[in-house]
Amino acid sequence: MTAVMAETSEDELQRAQEALVHLVQNGDLERIVHLARLSGAAADSMSDEMVGRLAGLASDGLDLVDQVTRSQVARALPAISSLVENGDLERIVQLARLSGAAADSMSDEMVGRLAGLASDGMDLLDRVNRSQVVNALPAISALVENGDLERIVHLARMAGAAGDSMNDEMVSRLATLATDAMCLLDRATRTGVMDRLLAVAEKMDQDHILTDFLHCLSGATEEAASAPIPKGGIAGLWDMMKKPETQQTIQFLMLVGKHFRSCRLRH
Repeated sequence: MTAVMAETSEDELQRAQEALVHLVQNGDLERIVHLARLSGAAADSMSDEMVGRLAGLASDGLDLVDQVTRSQVARALPAISSLVENGDLERIVQLARLSGAAADSMSDEMVGRLAGLASDGMDLLDRVNRSQVVNALPAISALVENGDLERIVHLARMAGAAGDSMNDEMVSRLATLATDAMCLLDRATRTGVMDRLLAVAEKMDQDHILTDFLHCLSGATEEAASAPIPKGGIAGLWDMMKKPETQQTIQFLMLVGKHFRSCRLRH
């Protein structure tokens, strides 16, 4: 047993010697000596108060490390490292400084106004949500894209300018005119006149009566401008009456008068 212990002690001594030689060769032994001297000088120069402060600082540091460990802040280190690498942490610091500077520069009145503004904004947002204005956003977007919204604005401006340029008398006359027009439209609708007028207008459109009449007026105006002056007298009238076109025209007018007379007699 004694031999075994002696052999173990010799092995440990040999390893210690080898380690000491290694420390001497790479200069670590000299650094350890300098560090020991520095630590001894610091210990000799410190008073009891300094030792107490250092002990308190060490205690606070250990308590902080314990709190960090228990709060699992280590899990946030990768995110913090990412913020540092991409520069977001610096931006957050600058934003915090800006917010702090803005808070320091604001007075109580400004804070009150900002609080009122935030309250009004939240109330407006709540009203928008409750009124379901969001459903109208597609229609508003379509109006903006096709330019109808700008036309509506111009129309509103024109109506506003017209309203500003009218005096009380003009407004009263327009109101009376609108009332009379509504009464006339109501009477025409109740008596069936509107339906009959629409039927006649549709018939005239189908038979192209109005279009033909307008073309006739235009052709007659152009021909009258280039036609010679009538001779006058019985001979001139006789020459005009001998034309087949004149006789057909007179016949057509007589037929119109005949039918109009029949319609009047029925009523």
